Amino acid sequence: MSNQQHSSALTVEDARKQFLQQGEVPSGIVRSEIEDSWIRSLEAGVKCESPLDMESLSRGGVADLKDKNRHLIEAAHPEVKQLVDYFAADGGLVMLADCEATILGVKGDKRHLDSATRQALETGANWDEQLRGTNAVGTAVVERSPVMIKGHEHFLDKVGYLSCCSAPITDSKGELIGVLDLTSPTDNRELPPNLSLVQQAVRSIENRMFSGQFQQQVVLSVHSRPEYLRSSWQGMLAMELDGHIQAVNEQICQLLGRKREQLVGKNLEELFGIRPEVLLTDLHRKQRGQLRTRGGDFVCELLHFPNSFPASIAKTPAKPAKAKPSQIPLSAPELSELAGQDPRLKKGVRMGSRALAHELPVLIQGETGTGKEVMAKSLHLDSRRSDGPFVAVNCAAIPEGLIESELFGYREGAFTGSRKGGMTGRLEQAHGGTLFLDEIGDMPLALQARLLRVLQERTIAPLGGGDEVALDIAVICASHRDLKSLVAEGAFREDLYYRLNGVCLRIPAFRDRTDKREFINGFLQQLTPDGRRIEIDPVLLEDLLDYQWPGNIRQLETTLRVAIAFMEPDEAIIDMSHISDDFLEELNQTSVAELPDCIQADAIGALKSSELVAVQKAVDQCGGNISAAANALGISRATLYRKLKQLQGDG
Repeated sequence: MSNQQHSSALTVEDARKQFLQQGEVPSGIVRSEIEDSWIRSLEAGVKCESPLDMESLSRGGVADLKDKNRHLIEAAHPEVKQLVDYFAADGGLVMLADCEATILGVKGDKRHLDSATRQALETGANWDEQLRGTNAVGTAVVERSPVMIKGHEHFLDKVGYLSCCSAPITDSKGELIGVLDLTSPTDNRELPPNLSLVQQAVRSIENRMFSGQFQQQVVLSVHSRPEYLRSSWQGMLAMELDGHIQAVNEQICQLLGRKREQLVGKNLEELFGIRPEVLLTDLHRKQRGQLRTRGGDFVCELLHFPNSFPASIAKTPAKPAKAKPSQIPLSAPELSELAGQDPRLKKGVRMGSRALAHELPVLIQGETGTGKEVMAKSLHLDSRRSDGPFVAVNCAAIPEGLIESELFGYREGAFTGSRKGGMTGRLEQAHGGTLFLDEIGDMPLALQARLLRVLQERTIAPLGGGDEVALDIAVICASHRDLKSLVAEGAFREDLYYRLNGVCLRIPAFRDRTDKREFINGFLQQLTPDGRRIEIDPVLLEDLLDYQWPGNIRQLETTLRVAIAFMEPDEAIIDMSHISDDFLEELNQTSVAELPDCIQADAIGALKSSELVAVQKAVDQCGGNISAAANALGISRATLYRKLKQLQGDG
């Protein structure tokens, strides 16, 4: 028998025994990462026959361990729960460990484990490769890469009946912070090792932690294919308003083919050739932007904007809620401030407030970006329920398969993998306060019937049965869609529509408000970071008043924030030099569109001509210094060069 035939006849267990006897692993039997780990295990003095006795942490030790890793545990909870829901019924275990391979928690069915293994997989048990030899959690920590260990690829005999998949979890700096693991019995054909599923879950955890870490920065979702935006495969980028990049995730490094240190600290314009204010304006106006590189084009969406509209518009809370210790105090502007001087909105706000006072539901209709949730919060704080909770549910953001349990909650044991003790649904959480159902038009028809019953009977039955719970809530709904049209199409229940539409409060699009001038000036002062008095150049203000604002108040906020960010400390007036070229072109087009068709072309030519004259004048005044001229005009050097090229071409 040849050596090759002899090797092919060996099992993994045989190969491990031969390695222990002869110090060499037979070729072609195990993967290189397993062989490397076996060698490290042997050098560390680990013995295959070692028992699984583990030192148990005290209650205080477990509490300290969990507290130290609280952010990781919280961020991983949705993915751990989802994996448990999928695999616990087939004997799967889901484990979360810290960066030192110490178990933070194990979820799933442990009945297939022997008593020694069960104890060895308790919270606080350490699976460092130096202590336990080759194992998925400990080896993933060493390799800093996803690992699959099947059966007797484990170094310890005692766990040779398990198959495990582990993937490392890293933070925004690329540093290891934990490991996610899926373990099952080796002979379980219903649950084959699924490393790709674990990796996908890890990406979702990392993305959630990334977003949570950069609440004061702009966070973008980036990918070469739009269908992967906001998915676990998205690239993520956190930057300041001036485009200075603070952090990136591993996916964007792979997409761009660059290392993290080649991206962090750079400016958006330096990497992608676009000024941050131009991109942010595009994102608020079109929802998506484009980033160009030598390696190809990418699309992006805005995941987070610092101090976004609902918070930034509020100066002080109208009525600070007497919050429970675990409840974050709610903040929203006074209703009179929201209504401004627009007579239709003032009437709508007054009717909405009275409707809640008489226990009538309120339906808020308005385009995206008009501030429907802000209005709902202000109505709540103006009502007799202001001391109670305000619970917001975005019906369009929750996956259809989860929205029922999210709204109604469930009892312990309601379904495989359900949380011990069950879960209180959002409806019950709103007891004594206000339930806000945003984008109600996107609620599945089957759930509309259940919601209607709750609103009629004011009781709720969580999934899994048991006694019904009495419900005392005010209901505010919102949608940017025409619910009447949805009713006509059969996409929304007519009886539910009339149950929700006690009073319909329509928030006009910003372009249709009659108090735009007062709103812009007041809003500008609220956005000013240091309280200094800033004004808008009268000519620019007139252009802003004439503009159609497709992105509504959110777009206005972005425009003003960007302008403020690019003002010098001693400047007090926002003029054309503080506005992005892209938005200026739109303002010009708006002005020209109001002219008769016969002179529109001449007007456009005149606008361009005056702009180029201003550019040439700035360059001349700066003695030909392009950087100084660009700064004086409030544009980038690249933009200035482009305009000079236009000027030379016309000449």
